[in-house]
Amino acid sequence: MKKTGLLIIPFVVGLMATSFALAGYAAESIVTDIGTLDKETAGKTFPRRPYSPYAGRNFPTRPFFGDTHLHTAISLDAIAFGCKVGPDTAYRFARGEEVTTSTGQHAQLSRPLDFLVVSDHAEAFGSMAEVIKGNPALMTDPKCKRWHEMLSEGGDSAVNASMEILGTMSIPKNMPPAFKDAAFTRSIWERYIKTAEQFNEPGKFTAFIGYEWSSAPEGDNLHRVII
Repeated sequence: MKKTGLLIIPFVVGLMATSFALAGYAAESIVTDIGTLDKETAGKTFPRRPYSPYAGRNFPTRPFFGDTHLHTAISLDAIAFGCKVGPDTAYRFARGEEVTTSTGQHAQLSRPLDFLVVSDHAEAFGSMAEVIKGNPALMTDPKCKRWHEMLSEGGDSAVNASMEILGTMSIPKNMPPAFKDAAFTRSIWERYIKTAEQFNEPGKFTAFIGYEWSSAPEGDNLHRVII
């Protein structure tokens, strides 16, 4: 027991001495076999954490979930393949509301998104929907009128019209003049912005205004989503 005690006592004394030395580094430097430990070095080596783990935190810690690439019936390809819903339905779905899909089914997210970018294609922006509706401004163009009739017929005729329109849109010079009319495009764009503003709720849900731009010629380059 005495031998054990002789072994323990020096260890405890040494440990206490080391603890006192570290505790007192602020008062004076400590010389060791590998150098001198001064106040500045010790402050970097043994940083004092604040009592509250959130004190001094100056970086974001909350993740946000959303979608930055979504098409509606305004996009030529989306409506050509059966999408019938517009940006308003997309925003309501993103905010967690129950909506009716293009096929008549009911759909709802398990949890709302924090943001959404409805990024419809800039090329022929909204023109396809107007062709289907038979917009008078487009029906003066023989090509648009023929497409309207083919789409109204449905079945293989509508599919053929969609493929023809998609092919035409990839070559800007072949697009009907009405599709490139600035006033026509602006009228659809202004409604597009108004819808985004309507569903935007600062601090709760962000409806970003955006579109997808395909840098032709002939669709050879990548698509870019502009926000």
